[in-house]
Amino acid sequence: MNTKKVNIKIYSDSDDISTINAGLRQIELESVPIAFTNPKAFAPEDDTILVLQIDSLSSGLLSEVAQIKKDIKNKIVIVIRNNNALLVSTIAKMGLQDIFVFPYELVKFTSYIKEVIANGLYRTTGLNQQYDSNNRYNLTNIVGSSPKFARTIELAKKVSEQSASNILLLGETGTGKGLFARAIHNFGKNRKDPFVDIICTAIPENLLESELFGYEAGAFTSARTRKLGLFEIAENGTLFLDEIGDMSLNLQAKLLRAIEKKVIKRLGGINDIPINARIISATNKNIEQLIEEGSFRRDLYHRLNVVTIELPPLKDRLEDIITLADHFIEDFNLLFNKSVKKIGKELKYFFLAYPWPGNVRELKNLVERSVLLSENGELNLSDFSNLINSVPAIIQNDSDDGKIPENVIRLNLNCGTTDMKKLARHYAIQVLEKVGGNKTQASKLLGISRPKLDTLVSKKK
Repeated sequence: MNTKKVNIKIYSDSDDISTINAGLRQIELESVPIAFTNPKAFAPEDDTILVLQIDSLSSGLLSEVAQIKKDIKNKIVIVIRNNNALLVSTIAKMGLQDIFVFPYELVKFTSYIKEVIANGLYRTTGLNQQYDSNNRYNLTNIVGSSPKFARTIELAKKVSEQSASNILLLGETGTGKGLFARAIHNFGKNRKDPFVDIICTAIPENLLESELFGYEAGAFTSARTRKLGLFEIAENGTLFLDEIGDMSLNLQAKLLRAIEKKVIKRLGGINDIPINARIISATNKNIEQLIEEGSFRRDLYHRLNVVTIELPPLKDRLEDIITLADHFIEDFNLLFNKSVKKIGKELKYFFLAYPWPGNVRELKNLVERSVLLSENGELNLSDFSNLINSVPAIIQNDSDDGKIPENVIRLNLNCGTTDMKKLARHYAIQVLEKVGGNKTQASKLLGISRPKLDTLVSKKK
């Protein structure tokens, strides 16, 4: 188990960092202890997250960071208080895009820090090349070489290189739509401009509009200062709208206007503000069905899906499953200070047979847990007992080399001609063969009596 602490250094223009401390205390990650300190002098160190609380554009701390930002690889997170639109936009244009406005975005800040730690994105040594934002989120570095996935990658490369057209990403939950969106941005011509993302379902409907379009001071009771919307912050870069299929019809109409006119109005504002960000949207829902049901606008759909990229589910990427598992093992070995070297043979067969309803995210989470709890250098079937127990039956896939472990039976049946009686007979014969014709042992495994077994296997096909 990893005992190395993750260090977070907090620097602030003022002495009051109580809200940051409160947020960091809420972070709980199994086996990953966290230490946060508040040094007086700004001094970045390896494998350290830097949290900067900036109060104004005249901040000496901001000036110091701006001068050395290109020379350090640390994850830098900016916190500002009493929302200052000019300050936010200026910091974003400096290339510091992880900005959180307190107290409104305290929960979002805490979740983000947790994600950075869980994924090892704070590391500047060992994983620095792999987890550098432009390397980790890049179409050339995404793991996968199966034919379906390779075609998806090639389409994404072509779209990102040759145009700034809007893109709609389709795919089941856990297929990596967020990673793809950022990779497309990093592969395009505007990679140096901001990448701004928002999960449409993570923000209440009444607040989502102000997040996207911003607001003027006095637009509503708590609007004390002007707030820039995400469209403005994205500027000439990319705005990623995740879970777009859940957006309300009212907000869809306003989004459509913004895309068609290429202008927005802040809440409470009267002036049109030009926007030029590429929009990448994503959903795991059937948009065509939503349109037929009347819950998604057809005209907005056509504006968003200038190019549609569909990410295949993991079950359709069998060639990539073991490669991805090995990749995650390597990552978590470094994160948890482990030395798992390989995947057991029987576990490989299970991985290839399992349907992976949670896709790549499910595989990653399972490997993380198993590496964390592993006591030797190999992951085996027993390390995934909780998953195996939840699967009622495993149907062996035809993609392997024909060698199967002793406790696995391959069932290749024609579902159009095989009823339950034929299936029961076929399975009983296979079990009997597995135990060398020992009917007593076979009947125990099948949970039936010897006479019942005799009757079953002697029936005509």
